[in-house]
Amino acid sequence: MKQLYTAFLLLSLSICMNAQDNAFMFLEGVPQTTQINPAFRPVKGGYFALPAFGSIKFNGTNTGFSWSDIIRNGTGAQADSLIIDIDNLSSKLQDNNLLATEASLQVFGLGFRVKKAFITLDVNHRMKAKLNYPKSLLDLRYGNYNYDKNVPISHSFSDLFINTIDYHEIALGVSHPITEKITVGARFKYLIGVANAESEKFNVGIETLDDGTMIMQSDAAFRTSYPLHVTTDADGYIDDISTDDDAEATDILLGDNRGFGFDLGVTWNVIDKLTIGAAVNDIGFINWKTNTNRFYSKGRFEYNGIDVTKTITGDDDDTDYLEDLADDLEDSFKFEADESSYKTGLMGSFNVTAEYQLKKWLNFGAVSKSYIIDDKLVPETTLALGLTPGSALSSVFTYSMMKNAPANFGAALALKLGALQVYAATDNLNSVFTPNKAKYVNARLGINFVFSGRKKKSEEAELIEISE
Repeated sequence: MKQLYTAFLLLSLSICMNAQDNAFMFLEGVPQTTQINPAFRPVKGGYFALPAFGSIKFNGTNTGFSWSDIIRNGTGAQADSLIIDIDNLSSKLQDNNLLATEASLQVFGLGFRVKKAFITLDVNHRMKAKLNYPKSLLDLRYGNYNYDKNVPISHSFSDLFINTIDYHEIALGVSHPITEKITVGARFKYLIGVANAESEKFNVGIETLDDGTMIMQSDAAFRTSYPLHVTTDADGYIDDISTDDDAEATDILLGDNRGFGFDLGVTWNVIDKLTIGAAVNDIGFINWKTNTNRFYSKGRFEYNGIDVTKTITGDDDDTDYLEDLADDLEDSFKFEADESSYKTGLMGSFNVTAEYQLKKWLNFGAVSKSYIIDDKLVPETTLALGLTPGSALSSVFTYSMMKNAPANFGAALALKLGALQVYAATDNLNSVFTPNKAKYVNARLGINFVFSGRKKKSEEAELIEISE
Protein backbone atom coordinates (compact mmCIF):
# COMPACT_ATOMS: atom_id res chain seq x y z
CA MET A 1 0.00 0.00 0.00
CA LYS A 2 2.84 2.38 0.80
CA GLN A 3 4.34 1.77 -2.65
CA LEU A 4 1.00 2.46 -4.32
CA TYR A 5 0.67 5.69 -2.35
CA THR A 6 4.17 6.75 -3.43
CA ALA A 7 3.37 6.07 -7.09
CA PHE A 8 0.11 8.05 -6.83
CA LEU A 9 1.90 10.95 -5.13
CA LEU A 10 4.58 11.16 -7.80
CA LEU A 11 1.97 11.20 -10.54
CA SER A 12 -0.15 13.80 -8.73
CA LEU A 13 2.81 16.12 -8.28
CA SER A 14 3.40 16.05 -12.02
CA ILE A 15 -0.14 17.09 -12.96
CA CYS A 16 0.90 20.74 -13.04
CA MET A 17 3.86 19.98 -15.14
CA ASN A 18 3.78 20.44 -21.81
CA ALA A 19 5.45 18.80 -24.48
CA GLN A 20 3.52 16.35 -26.60
CA ASP A 21 4.29 12.81 -27.92
CA ASN A 22 2.06 11.42 -25.18
CA ALA A 23 0.29 8.78 -27.27
CA PHE A 24 3.63 7.86 -28.81
CA MET A 25 5.16 7.31 -25.38
CA PHE A 26 2.92 4.28 -24.72
CA LEU A 27 3.34 2.69 -28.15
CA GLU A 28 4.77 -0.78 -27.50
CA GLY A 29 7.98 -1.84 -29.23
CA VAL A 30 8.95 1.48 -30.87
CA PRO A 31 12.66 2.28 -30.25
CA GLN A 32 12.30 6.07 -30.38
CA THR A 33 10.37 6.10 -27.10
CA THR A 34 13.82 6.09 -25.48
CA GLN A 35 14.06 9.74 -26.61
CA ILE A 36 11.34 10.55 -24.06
CA ASN A 37 12.80 8.49 -21.22
CA PRO A 38 16.31 7.03 -21.72
CA ALA A 39 15.56 4.31 -19.16
CA PHE A 40 12.91 2.75 -21.45
CA ARG A 41 13.83 -0.59 -23.07
CA PRO A 42 11.24 -0.98 -25.86
CA VAL A 43 12.93 -3.72 -27.94
CA LYS A 44 14.43 -7.05 -26.89
CA GLY A 45 17.27 -7.08 -29.41
CA GLY A 46 18.35 -4.11 -31.48
CA TYR A 47 17.13 -1.69 -34.10
CA PHE A 48 18.25 0.43 -37.01
CA ALA A 49 16.28 3.53 -38.02
CA LEU A 50 15.83 4.14 -41.72
CA PRO A 51 18.10 7.16 -42.36
CA ALA A 52 16.14 10.45 -42.27
CA PHE A 53 12.89 8.47 -41.76
CA GLY A 54 13.39 6.88 -38.36
CA SER A 55 11.53 9.70 -36.62
CA ILE A 56 9.87 12.76 -38.14
CA LYS A 57 8.11 14.91 -35.56
CA PHE A 58 6.17 18.18 -35.49
CA ASN A 59 4.34 19.83 -32.58
CA GLY A 60 2.40 23.08 -32.67
CA THR A 61 0.74 24.78 -29.70
CA ASN A 62 -1.24 27.97 -29.20
CA THR A 63 -2.77 28.09 -25.73
CA GLY A 64 -4.40 31.47 -26.36
CA PHE A 65 -6.84 31.00 -29.23
CA SER A 66 -7.90 29.00 -32.26
CA TRP A 67 -8.73 30.46 -35.67
CA SER A 68 -12.47 30.18 -34.94
CA ASP A 69 -11.98 32.57 -32.01
CA ILE A 70 -10.78 35.38 -34.25
CA ILE A 71 -12.30 34.63 -37.71
CA ARG A 72 -16.06 34.43 -37.20
CA ASN A 73 -19.33 34.72 -39.07
CA GLY A 74 -20.67 38.24 -39.07
CA THR A 75 -24.07 39.38 -37.88
CA GLY A 76 -26.70 41.74 -39.26
CA ALA A 77 -25.56 43.31 -42.52
CA GLN A 78 -22.37 41.23 -42.34
CA ALA A 79 -24.15 37.91 -41.80
CA ASP A 80 -22.85 36.51 -45.10
CA SER A 81 -19.27 37.57 -44.42
CA LEU A 82 -16.36 36.50 -42.24
CA ILE A 83 -15.14 39.12 -39.81
CA ILE A 84 -12.19 39.56 -37.48
CA ASP A 85 -13.66 39.64 -33.97
CA ILE A 86 -11.04 41.22 -31.69
CA ASP A 87 -13.42 41.42 -28.71
CA ASN A 88 -14.13 37.69 -28.85
CA LEU A 89 -10.42 36.98 -29.26
CA SER A 90 -9.64 39.03 -26.16
CA SER A 91 -12.24 37.14 -24.14
CA LYS A 92 -10.51 33.84 -24.97
CA LEU A 93 -7.00 34.93 -24.05
CA GLN A 94 -5.44 34.40 -20.64
CA ASP A 95 -3.09 36.87 -19.01
CA ASN A 96 -0.14 35.00 -20.56
CA ASN A 97 -0.36 32.76 -23.62
CA LEU A 98 2.11 30.43 -25.29
CA LEU A 99 2.71 29.96 -29.02
CA ALA A 100 5.17 27.11 -29.56
CA THR A 101 6.46 24.84 -32.31
CA GLU A 102 8.88 21.95 -32.17
CA ALA A 103 10.22 19.80 -35.02
CA SER A 104 12.85 17.10 -35.22
CA LEU A 105 14.33 14.74 -37.79
CA GLN A 106 16.27 11.60 -36.88
CA VAL A 107 19.07 11.45 -39.43
CA PHE A 108 20.57 8.26 -37.97
CA GLY A 109 19.46 5.88 -35.23
CA LEU A 110 20.92 2.65 -33.90
CA GLY A 111 20.33 0.55 -30.78
CA PHE A 112 21.79 -2.73 -29.49
CA ARG A 113 22.37 -4.76 -26.34
CA VAL A 114 25.68 -5.27 -24.56
CA LYS A 115 25.04 -7.81 -21.78
CA LYS A 116 22.39 -6.14 -19.58
CA ALA A 117 22.87 -2.67 -21.05
CA PHE A 118 20.93 -1.24 -23.99
CA ILE A 119 23.00 1.26 -26.01
CA THR A 120 21.57 3.85 -28.42
CA LEU A 121 23.26 6.20 -30.87
CA ASP A 122 21.28 9.02 -32.49
CA VAL A 123 22.00 11.88 -34.86
CA ASN A 124 19.10 14.35 -34.91
CA HIS A 125 18.30 17.78 -36.28
CA ARG A 126 16.02 19.74 -33.96
CA MET A 127 14.18 23.07 -33.89
CA LYS A 128 12.22 24.70 -31.07
CA ALA A 129 10.43 28.05 -30.99
CA LYS A 130 8.50 29.56 -28.09
CA LEU A 131 6.65 32.88 -27.88
CA ASN A 132 4.91 34.04 -24.70
CA TYR A 133 2.48 36.85 -25.49
CA PRO A 134 0.38 38.75 -22.91
CA LYS A 135 -3.29 39.61 -23.28
CA SER A 136 -2.32 43.24 -22.64
CA LEU A 137 -1.24 43.56 -26.29
CA LEU A 138 -4.93 43.69 -27.29
CA ASP A 139 -5.72 46.25 -24.60
CA LEU A 140 -4.01 48.87 -26.78
CA ARG A 141 -7.26 49.13 -28.71
CA TYR A 142 -8.75 50.96 -25.72
CA GLY A 143 -6.19 53.75 -25.99
CA ASN A 144 -4.74 55.33 -22.87
CA TYR A 145 -7.84 56.75 -21.17
CA ASN A 146 -11.16 55.29 -19.98
CA TYR A 147 -13.63 58.13 -20.49
CA ASP A 148 -16.56 56.21 -18.99
CA LYS A 149 -14.78 55.83 -15.66
CA ASN A 150 -12.63 58.94 -16.11
CA VAL A 151 -9.40 57.09 -15.29
CA PRO A 152 -6.12 56.72 -17.23
CA ILE A 153 -5.10 53.37 -18.71
CA SER A 154 -1.55 52.04 -18.49
CA HIS A 155 -0.12 49.11 -20.45
CA SER A 156 2.69 46.68 -19.67
CA PHE A 157 4.18 44.26 -22.19
CA SER A 158 7.02 42.93 -20.04
CA ASP A 159 5.71 39.36 -20.18
CA LEU A 160 6.49 39.17 -23.91
CA PHE A 161 9.19 36.54 -24.45
CA ILE A 162 10.62 34.81 -27.53
CA ASN A 163 13.15 32.02 -27.90
CA THR A 164 13.97 30.01 -31.04
CA ILE A 165 16.76 27.50 -31.37
CA ASP A 166 17.94 25.27 -34.24
CA TYR A 167 20.71 22.71 -33.75
CA HIS A 168 22.24 19.32 -34.57
CA GLU A 169 22.44 16.67 -31.87
CA ILE A 170 24.74 13.64 -31.61
CA ALA A 171 23.54 11.51 -28.70
CA LEU A 172 24.87 8.39 -26.99
CA GLY A 173 22.50 6.70 -24.55
CA VAL A 174 22.57 3.75 -22.18
CA SER A 175 19.85 2.00 -20.17
CA HIS A 176 20.82 -0.45 -17.43
CA PRO A 177 18.93 -2.23 -14.61
CA ILE A 178 20.37 -1.61 -11.15
CA THR A 179 17.93 -3.94 -9.35
CA GLU A 180 15.21 -6.34 -10.46
CA LYS A 181 12.69 -3.50 -10.25
CA ILE A 182 14.62 -0.32 -11.05
CA THR A 183 16.23 0.66 -14.36
CA VAL A 184 18.14 3.88 -14.96
CA GLY A 185 19.06 5.54 -18.21
CA ALA A 186 21.13 8.46 -19.45
CA ARG A 187 21.80 10.09 -22.80
CA PHE A 188 24.78 12.37 -23.38
CA LYS A 189 24.67 14.85 -26.26
CA TYR A 190 27.16 16.82 -28.30
CA LEU A 191 25.42 19.83 -29.84
CA ILE A 192 26.15 22.00 -32.89
CA GLY A 193 24.09 25.19 -32.99
CA VAL A 194 22.71 26.38 -36.33
CA ALA A 195 20.61 29.45 -35.45
CA ASN A 196 19.11 31.22 -32.47
CA ALA A 197 16.99 34.25 -31.60
CA GLU A 198 16.16 35.12 -28.03
CA SER A 199 14.79 38.02 -26.02
CA GLU A 200 17.28 38.63 -23.26
CA LYS A 201 14.92 41.12 -21.60
CA PHE A 202 11.80 43.03 -22.61
CA ASN A 203 10.68 45.61 -20.10
CA VAL A 204 8.32 47.77 -22.13
CA GLY A 205 5.29 49.74 -20.97
CA ILE A 206 3.10 52.80 -21.37
CA GLU A 207 2.08 54.73 -18.25
CA THR A 208 -0.62 57.38 -18.36
CA LEU A 209 -0.75 59.96 -15.56
CA ASP A 210 -3.91 61.59 -14.19
CA ASP A 211 -3.24 64.77 -16.20
CA GLY A 212 -3.14 62.73 -19.44
CA THR A 213 0.64 62.75 -19.79
CA MET A 214 1.80 59.53 -21.44
CA ILE A 215 5.22 58.07 -20.58
CA MET A 216 6.67 55.30 -22.75
CA GLN A 217 9.63 53.36 -21.37
CA SER A 218 11.71 50.59 -22.86
CA ASP A 219 14.58 48.45 -21.64
CA ALA A 220 14.93 45.64 -24.16
CA ALA A 221 17.66 43.40 -25.55
CA PHE A 222 17.62 40.64 -28.17
CA ARG A 223 20.34 38.16 -29.11
CA THR A 224 20.71 36.32 -32.41
CA SER A 225 23.05 33.87 -34.06
CA TYR A 226 22.41 34.09 -37.79
CA PRO A 227 24.18 35.73 -40.75
CA LEU A 228 22.96 39.32 -40.63
CA HIS A 229 24.36 42.50 -42.16
CA VAL A 230 23.95 45.37 -39.68
CA THR A 231 24.64 48.98 -40.66
CA THR A 232 24.80 51.89 -38.20
CA ASP A 233 24.62 55.67 -38.46
CA ALA A 234 27.29 58.17 -37.42
CA ASP A 235 26.21 57.92 -33.77
CA GLY A 236 26.49 54.11 -33.68
CA TYR A 237 22.76 53.41 -33.73
CA ILE A 238 21.29 50.74 -36.00
CA ASP A 239 20.27 52.10 -39.37
CA ASP A 240 19.41 48.88 -41.23
CA ILE A 241 19.40 45.08 -40.77
CA SER A 242 19.42 42.59 -43.65
CA THR A 243 20.29 38.96 -44.26
CA ASP A 244 23.89 38.35 -45.26
CA ASP A 245 23.46 36.66 -48.63
CA ASP A 246 27.20 36.00 -48.92
CA ALA A 247 27.29 33.66 -45.93
CA GLU A 248 28.44 30.11 -46.66
CA ALA A 249 26.07 27.26 -45.87
CA THR A 250 28.82 25.39 -44.02
CA ASP A 251 29.37 28.41 -41.75
CA ILE A 252 25.70 28.27 -40.76
CA LEU A 253 25.24 24.50 -40.46
CA LEU A 254 28.67 23.69 -38.98
CA GLY A 255 29.81 26.87 -37.26
CA ASP A 256 31.58 27.27 -33.92
CA ASN A 257 28.35 27.17 -31.90
CA ARG A 258 28.95 24.13 -29.71
CA GLY A 259 27.44 22.76 -26.53
CA PHE A 260 26.55 19.74 -24.45
CA GLY A 261 23.38 18.28 -23.01
CA PHE A 262 21.95 15.24 -21.32
CA ASP A 263 18.75 13.31 -20.53
CA LEU A 264 18.21 11.29 -17.37
CA GLY A 265 15.49 8.76 -16.68
CA VAL A 266 14.37 6.02 -14.33
CA THR A 267 11.65 3.35 -14.31
CA TRP A 268 10.43 1.52 -11.22
CA ASN A 269 8.31 -1.62 -11.22
CA VAL A 270 6.45 -0.64 -8.05
CA ILE A 271 4.32 -3.78 -7.85
CA ASP A 272 3.48 -6.54 -10.27
CA LYS A 273 2.08 -4.98 -13.49
CA LEU A 274 2.51 -1.34 -12.29
CA THR A 275 5.51 0.68 -13.52
CA ILE A 276 6.18 4.35 -13.01
CA GLY A 277 8.86 6.41 -14.71
CA ALA A 278 10.34 9.89 -14.60
CA ALA A 279 12.72 11.72 -16.91
CA VAL A 280 14.31 15.10 -17.48
CA ASN A 281 15.25 15.86 -21.08
CA ASP A 282 17.29 18.48 -22.91
CA ILE A 283 19.25 19.78 -19.95
CA GLY A 284 22.30 21.61 -21.27
CA PHE A 285 23.52 24.62 -23.22
CA ILE A 286 24.92 25.92 -26.50
CA ASN A 287 27.63 28.57 -26.56
CA TRP A 288 26.86 30.82 -29.54
CA LYS A 289 29.99 32.28 -31.17
CA THR A 290 29.24 32.35 -34.90
CA ASN A 291 27.32 35.22 -36.57
CA THR A 292 26.22 36.65 -33.21
CA ASN A 293 24.52 39.99 -32.63
CA ARG A 294 23.05 41.64 -29.57
CA PHE A 295 20.50 44.41 -30.15
CA TYR A 296 19.60 46.58 -27.18
CA SER A 297 17.70 49.76 -26.44
CA LYS A 298 16.89 51.73 -23.33
CA GLY A 299 14.76 54.85 -23.68
CA ARG A 300 12.03 57.04 -22.29
CA PHE A 301 9.55 59.25 -24.14
CA GLU A 302 7.11 61.66 -22.54
CA TYR A 303 4.12 62.87 -24.53
CA ASN A 304 2.03 65.80 -23.25
CA GLY A 305 -0.22 66.16 -26.27
CA ILE A 306 -0.26 68.62 -29.17
CA ASP A 307 -1.86 72.03 -29.33
CA VAL A 308 -3.45 72.09 -32.78
CA THR A 309 -5.59 75.21 -32.22
CA LYS A 310 -3.48 77.46 -34.45
CA THR A 311 -3.30 74.79 -37.13
CA ILE A 312 -7.09 74.48 -37.19
CA THR A 313 -7.60 78.26 -37.36
CA GLY A 314 -4.93 78.59 -40.03
CA ASP A 315 -2.66 80.83 -37.89
CA ASP A 316 0.21 78.33 -37.85
CA ASP A 317 2.13 77.42 -40.99
CA ASP A 318 4.02 74.58 -39.27
CA THR A 319 2.14 71.40 -40.26
CA ASP A 320 5.07 69.05 -39.67
CA TYR A 321 4.30 68.42 -35.98
CA LEU A 322 3.28 64.77 -36.59
CA GLU A 323 6.49 64.13 -38.49
CA ASP A 324 8.49 65.83 -35.72
CA LEU A 325 6.67 63.71 -33.14
CA ALA A 326 7.54 60.52 -35.01
CA ASP A 327 11.19 61.58 -35.23
CA ASP A 328 11.31 62.30 -31.49
CA LEU A 329 9.75 58.92 -30.74
CA GLU A 330 12.22 57.13 -32.98
CA ASP A 331 15.17 58.96 -31.43
CA SER A 332 14.06 57.91 -27.95
CA PHE A 333 14.11 54.21 -28.74
CA LYS A 334 17.08 53.69 -31.04
CA PHE A 335 18.83 50.33 -30.96
CA GLU A 336 22.53 49.67 -30.65
CA ALA A 337 24.34 46.42 -31.45
CA ASP A 338 27.43 44.42 -30.59
CA GLU A 339 28.75 41.00 -31.61
CA SER A 340 29.43 39.41 -28.23
CA SER A 341 29.05 35.64 -27.77
CA TYR A 342 26.42 34.26 -25.40
CA LYS A 343 25.02 31.03 -24.00
CA THR A 344 21.47 29.61 -24.06
CA GLY A 345 19.71 26.59 -22.59
CA LEU A 346 17.82 23.94 -24.55
CA MET A 347 14.28 24.54 -23.26
CA GLY A 348 14.27 21.30 -21.31
CA SER A 349 11.28 19.23 -20.26
CA PHE A 350 10.19 16.94 -17.44
CA ASN A 351 7.78 14.01 -17.52
CA VAL A 352 6.29 11.47 -15.13
CA THR A 353 4.53 8.32 -16.35
CA ALA A 354 2.52 5.48 -14.85
CA GLU A 355 1.56 2.29 -16.69
CA TYR A 356 -0.55 -0.66 -15.54
CA GLN A 357 -0.41 -3.88 -17.58
CA LEU A 358 -3.85 -5.40 -16.93
CA LYS A 359 -3.48 -8.08 -19.61
CA LYS A 360 -0.68 -8.99 -21.97
CA TRP A 361 -2.64 -7.24 -24.72
CA LEU A 362 -4.18 -4.44 -22.60
CA ASN A 363 -2.54 -1.68 -20.59
CA PHE A 364 -3.53 1.67 -19.08
CA GLY A 365 -1.26 4.67 -18.69
CA ALA A 366 -1.00 8.28 -17.59
CA VAL A 367 1.64 10.90 -18.32
CA SER A 368 2.22 14.49 -17.33
CA LYS A 369 4.82 16.69 -19.02
CA SER A 370 6.07 20.25 -18.97
CA TYR A 371 8.46 22.45 -20.91
CA ILE A 372 10.76 24.71 -18.91
CA ILE A 373 10.53 28.09 -20.66
CA ASP A 374 11.39 31.40 -19.02
CA ASP A 375 10.40 29.90 -15.65
CA LYS A 376 6.84 29.27 -16.94
CA LEU A 377 5.08 25.90 -17.02
CA VAL A 378 2.17 24.86 -19.27
CA PRO A 379 0.03 22.09 -17.74
CA GLU A 380 -0.67 18.96 -19.76
CA THR A 381 -1.91 15.54 -18.61
CA THR A 382 -2.80 12.51 -20.73
CA LEU A 383 -4.66 9.26 -20.03
CA ALA A 384 -3.88 6.34 -22.34
CA LEU A 385 -5.36 2.97 -23.31
CA GLY A 386 -3.00 0.56 -25.07
CA LEU A 387 -4.04 -2.45 -27.17
CA THR A 388 -1.47 -4.95 -28.43
CA PRO A 389 -3.37 -7.85 -30.03
CA GLY A 390 -0.17 -9.46 -31.35
CA SER A 391 3.52 -8.98 -32.02
CA ALA A 392 2.74 -7.40 -35.40
CA LEU A 393 0.42 -4.67 -34.18
CA SER A 394 0.24 -2.26 -31.26
CA SER A 395 -2.05 0.72 -30.76
CA VAL A 396 -2.75 3.50 -28.26
CA PHE A 397 -5.76 5.77 -27.71
CA THR A 398 -5.44 8.87 -25.53
CA TYR A 399 -7.36 11.72 -23.95
CA SER A 400 -5.31 14.82 -23.08
CA MET A 401 -6.13 17.76 -20.85
CA MET A 402 -4.12 20.77 -21.99
CA LYS A 403 -4.05 24.42 -21.04
CA ASN A 404 -7.18 26.25 -22.27
CA ALA A 405 -8.12 23.19 -24.40
CA PRO A 406 -9.38 20.37 -22.17
CA ALA A 407 -10.55 17.82 -24.77
CA ASN A 408 -7.95 16.36 -27.12
CA PHE A 409 -8.22 12.80 -28.42
CA GLY A 410 -5.17 11.06 -29.81
CA ALA A 411 -4.09 7.75 -31.31
CA ALA A 412 -0.94 5.87 -32.24
CA LEU A 413 -0.31 2.76 -34.32
CA ALA A 414 2.76 0.59 -34.96
CA LEU A 415 2.82 -2.16 -37.58
CA LYS A 416 5.63 -4.73 -37.70
CA LEU A 417 6.12 -6.96 -40.76
CA GLY A 418 9.13 -9.11 -40.06
CA ALA A 419 11.97 -6.75 -39.17
CA LEU A 420 10.25 -3.78 -40.83
CA GLN A 421 8.35 -1.47 -38.47
CA VAL A 422 6.18 1.50 -39.48
CA TYR A 423 4.55 3.76 -36.89
CA ALA A 424 2.51 6.98 -36.64
CA ALA A 425 1.11 8.91 -33.69
CA THR A 426 -0.80 12.07 -32.86
CA ASP A 427 -2.19 13.53 -29.64
CA ASN A 428 -4.70 15.71 -31.49
CA LEU A 429 -7.13 13.94 -33.78
CA ASN A 430 -9.40 16.97 -33.20
CA SER A 431 -7.14 19.08 -35.41
CA VAL A 432 -7.80 16.74 -38.36
CA PHE A 433 -11.60 16.97 -38.16
CA THR A 434 -11.99 20.57 -36.85
CA PRO A 435 -8.78 22.41 -37.77
CA ASN A 436 -10.38 25.84 -37.25
CA LYS A 437 -10.87 25.01 -33.55
CA ALA A 438 -7.51 23.36 -32.95
CA LYS A 439 -5.06 24.80 -30.43
CA TYR A 440 -2.68 21.84 -30.52
CA VAL A 441 -1.32 20.08 -33.61
CA ASN A 442 1.04 17.15 -33.30
CA ALA A 443 2.29 14.24 -35.40
CA ARG A 444 5.15 11.76 -35.29
CA LEU A 445 5.95 8.95 -37.73
CA GLY A 446 8.85 6.79 -38.75
CA ILE A 447 10.29 3.58 -40.18
CA ASN A 448 12.62 1.18 -38.34
CA PHE A 449 14.18 -2.23 -38.69
CA VAL A 450 13.70 -4.00 -35.36
CA PHE A 451 15.47 -7.27 -34.52
CA SER A 452 14.64 -9.79 -31.79
CA GLY A 453 17.27 -10.71 -29.26
CA ARG A 454 18.95 -14.08 -28.98
CA LYS A 455 16.96 -16.82 -27.29
CA LYS A 456 18.07 -17.84 -23.82
CA LYS A 457 20.11 -21.03 -23.55
CA SER A 458 17.28 -22.86 -21.80
CA GLU A 459 14.92 -22.02 -24.67
CA GLU A 460 17.48 -23.16 -27.23
CA ALA A 461 18.00 -26.42 -25.34
CA GLU A 462 14.26 -27.08 -25.27
CA LEU A 463 14.07 -26.59 -29.02
CA ILE A 464 16.92 -29.07 -29.55
CA GLU A 465 15.25 -31.68 -27.37
CA ILE A 466 11.98 -31.29 -29.23
CA SER A 467 13.69 -31.66 -32.60
CA GLU A 468 15.45 -34.82 -31.45
